[in-house]
Amino acid sequence: MKEYFVNPELKMSSGMIIFLMILFFCITSVTLKLHHDRLKDNYIKVLGAITERVTEENPKLEKEIIPLITKEISKEDSEKGTKILKQYGLTKELEDQIFPYIDNTIKMNNYCIILVFIFMSFIFFLFNYFQYVFFYKKIRNLTMCAKKVVEGDYDLAINENIEGDFSKLSSSFNSMRGIIRSNITALKNEKQFLVDLLSDISHQLKTPLSSMVVYNDILLSKELTKEQSRMFLTNNQNQLKRMNWLIKSILKLAKLDAGAIEFVKENVSLNESIEESVDALKSKSIEGNIEIIFNKSTEIFFEHDKLWMEEAFINIIKNGIEHTLEGGKITITIIENPIYRRIIIEDTGEGIKESDLPNIFKRFYRAKTSRKTDSVGIGLALAKSIIEAHNGFIEVQSKVGIGTKFIITFLKY
Repeated sequence: MKEYFVNPELKMSSGMIIFLMILFFCITSVTLKLHHDRLKDNYIKVLGAITERVTEENPKLEKEIIPLITKEISKEDSEKGTKILKQYGLTKELEDQIFPYIDNTIKMNNYCIILVFIFMSFIFFLFNYFQYVFFYKKIRNLTMCAKKVVEGDYDLAINENIEGDFSKLSSSFNSMRGIIRSNITALKNEKQFLVDLLSDISHQLKTPLSSMVVYNDILLSKELTKEQSRMFLTNNQNQLKRMNWLIKSILKLAKLDAGAIEFVKENVSLNESIEESVDALKSKSIEGNIEIIFNKSTEIFFEHDKLWMEEAFINIIKNGIEHTLEGGKITITIIENPIYRRIIIEDTGEGIKESDLPNIFKRFYRAKTSRKTDSVGIGLALAKSIIEAHNGFIEVQSKVGIGTKFIITFLKY
């Protein structure tokens, strides 16, 4: 029962009922007091008239009559007097009208009781009316807000600052409103994400598919030598490999952006992940005559998904290889202090224009000065998504003709 009295509405209602009861008691007490005074006044008037008539006939009885009026009458005297009055037909069965003073007093008393009842009923009706108006106003406000939420308006909020069940209800409603808004926003974002993904896939596949259509038309419509046919078939095979890689990369990026990948994080050596990434690109670096230097001054252990983190490092290092001239080098440095772990991947490549730097991590973006014409522009976007999924961040610094530096930071706190 105690928990119900937390509600201010119940407190107000209980307080009002107690107030009305006290008011009713006071009015009733005053009414009864007036009734008693009137009855006493009429009693004195009747006895006064009797005393006057008796003393007029026999003045000597005046001193004996007055004590009889004020003192308690004995049972014997009362019975004798009742018998005398009965002989004249004066009994309690007589109608009130025979006793004018009593009749008037009873009528006035009845009128007072009726008036008190009407007054108290009116007060109670007003209290009950305003109480329900107050309750239903809150309920209608909640209904209106719920209707607005259904219509897609999530800006309305119910504010109940007083403790109680209405406050809990408004808090729950506001939480529900926030959850619905978040879910609707997430659904819209997912829909837009799917539209963008399909658009990206169709846009990126358009070029290799067009090339394959042209090659197939040539193979079907022209008389070619065996050597020429092999060349066109090889080109088609390369386009298929490119499409296969492109689709896999886009799907990886889509899964990362959608949060659909469950990372298997283990506290393993970050040095080892970097070394394996470098080994995976060894043949490509040898082919381009590019030296990769890994300055591993300290062993860093970090909770990460080894395979996915290697994917990020491979994409960044590969980007450096592709944009560095023969004889260039890529330097990888790791730093650890009480605040963060940091990996710096620096190349001596062609560099990136300052105007291109804000867009370098956008999917399918290619710098205008890039010498690599077949670049898709998905590797750095994929690397950024992987690093951010590990609660890290990546930034880039670059100067045209000097090189590019990628700085990956993982905060410890």
